[in-house]
Amino acid sequence: MSDQRFIDNGDGTVSDSLTSLMWIQNDSYLDTKKFVTFTQAAKYTKKKNEDAFAGFSDWRIPDKKEAQSLYDVSKKLEDKYRIDIHIDSAFTPGCGFDTWTSNTRGKITAYVFSFNNGRGGHKEVDDILNTSVRLVRGEFDSSRIKMDKIPSVRDIITQGGGWR
Repeated sequence: MSDQRFIDNGDGTVSDSLTSLMWIQNDSYLDTKKFVTFTQAAKYTKKKNEDAFAGFSDWRIPDKKEAQSLYDVSKKLEDKYRIDIHIDSAFTPGCGFDTWTSNTRGKITAYVFSFNNGRGGHKEVDDILNTSVRLVRGEFDSSRIKMDKIPSVRDIITQGGGWR
């Protein structure tokens, strides 16, 4: 059962009363039944805006902090593999376990945040392996939320180096 922080608006969106953000209830995996590259995530975003999903045309890919604000270790929702991710039950189960973010390094990589473990890292933008996008709109208000530091770029995905 969802607490009062996340409100199901009944139109395919969820409002976060703590951060003032509005999220699409489904992620791209639920809508397309496919994982997406960063470029495909951008096209998915453009299509949602062209369609004025839920009456809005300002949907965007979240940044790191916005994605992290959804993560709550006390919450459990099953992803498409029936693995627990830690976001509120106001969101639709069967989704992907992570999201692309708008944080990029040049044209080569973009940051992906995991709702399974609360960490993230840069992946190549053309990587499609198990990645989806969860879209957001609104201006992020972090004044009422305590957030830990987001892990550095040397992270669980790149694990120790390489050319990145």
